Amino acid sequence: MRRLTILSIALGIIMTLSYGTGAHIAVRFLNPPFGAWWNANEFAMVECSAAAFGMLLGIRLGARLVDGLLLKRNSMITAVLAGALALPIVARLGSEVARYRFTRGAPANAWLIDRFAYDTGMFLDKLLGAGVYSMKIAVIAFPVGMILFGLAVVIFMTAASDTNPGPAISK
Repeated sequence: MRRLTILSIALGIIMTLSYGTGAHIAVRFLNPPFGAWWNANEFAMVECSAAAFGMLLGIRLGARLVDGLLLKRNSMITAVLAGALALPIVARLGSEVARYRFTRGAPANAWLIDRFAYDTGMFLDKLLGAGVYSMKIAVIAFPVGMILFGLAVVIFMTAASDTNPGPAISK
């Protein structure tokens, strides 16, 4: 789980910075076919890496709330597999919800331009927008990871329960 989380963090940072800075232009200069593929899929990679990070955080937090090593391990594996299957859907829904603006105007843009001049301020504003967008997707995917882990715990606890507990003793 730690390696998957580190991988999702690294991919999220690289993809967000790449999208925010327009790094596909440099990749296209060095290798045009790969740069074209990178440019075509860059936004989907941002969405999926952010959604995967959010779901993994939800699964890891849910695992901290469960006692029992075998139940925790089996539930984590099942939740990660279910999360991998649900990743395209969660990323798509997360990206749709993350597009809603929660503020009016552009105070961050104005502040960045005021402090760093127009060109640098616009560049930093684009980076800030890409970072906030990725964080919104991760926050939206977080409860999905917890729900998947909770469902896996319920399935394993139900499967492990005794189906015939014996006669009930009445007092």
